[in-house]
Amino acid sequence: MKKIWGVELPERGKDLQDAITIPPALAQTGGKIQYSCRLNAKELVVTIPPGIKAGQRIRLKGMGGKGKGGGEPGDLYVQIRIRSPIFQKIRDVIKRLGSTDVKRRI
Repeated sequence: MKKIWGVELPERGKDLQDAITIPPALAQTGGKIQYSCRLNAKELVVTIPPGIKAGQRIRLKGMGGKGKGGGEPGDLYVQIRIRSPIFQKIRDVIKRLGSTDVKRRI
C-alpha cells in the first residue's frame, strides 16, 4: 500500500490475463460458456459475443486481483482461442462413441 503523510491509500488490484478455447460454432453464433479461471480459482459463466475472432479479448470487470486497503479489484482479460474444426469433429465422434458404449452397457 502507498502511504502519503502516514495515510494508507487504497490500491486497485492487478489485472489478470488468461485464455479460453471455444468451439467454432460458439465463436460464430455467440452464447455462454462455463470457464474455470486458473489464476483466481473462480468458476465463471462468460458471455461470448457473436462473430468473435481468435486473439480478441473479453474484459471481466472486477474479476482480477484483489484490491488493497479498500481499493477495487482489477479486471480479468480472457483471450479467445478457437478450437480447430478437425479437433472439434474428433471430440464429437469420441463423445458419440462414449454415449453409445454407455447405452450398450445399460
